[in-house]
Amino acid sequence: MGFKEFFTNRFKKTQTSPDPISQLSLAEMKKGYFVDYDMKTWEIVSENRYDFGSQDIVYEWQLATHDETVFLEREVDDEDYWTLNTKLPFLKLDADTRTALTTSETPPETIKFQGETYFLEETGGAHFYKDSSTQGKEVFKWDYCTEDQSQWLTVEQWGEHEYELSQGIKVEEYQFSNILPNF
Repeated sequence: MGFKEFFTNRFKKTQTSPDPISQLSLAEMKKGYFVDYDMKTWEIVSENRYDFGSQDIVYEWQLATHDETVFLEREVDDEDYWTLNTKLPFLKLDADTRTALTTSETPPETIKFQGETYFLEETGGAHFYKDSSTQGKEVFKWDYCTEDQSQWLTVEQWGEHEYELSQGIKVEEYQFSNILPNF
């Protein structure tokens, strides 16, 4: 093999071998991966899903830094919808709203929270699967959003008397970068 063929063949090999990390996307993130968002590097510490049945699945990644934990959710419809959520104490809701959610058959149509009005978007029961577990845990969710659908408020009921509250914002996939696996 001559000098020219050596370099030609070598160039062809590097051009055809795929780069294992250049095509990673948010939807492909796994536990242990890292991603940059809002000038911080986050580690994916959990990869979960909510299965509402009829192929209606919401994917969730728990992201953590040294001082903060958030939950990134992806709902697939005609396109991907992304929200970034922070867990809050259920007691942050006013007493009337808590009572309406925990004792009434019908959830409130609106919730006023931290100066915003949230409107009931959807409710439903699901099975929650943590990481790659095959044992789902039952959960019931109430999703509320602002009129412009830029902010979300979600109440989850786990069992008879355990409630969680999370507040979220709509995010776009382009806001996240440098997705890297943990080798």
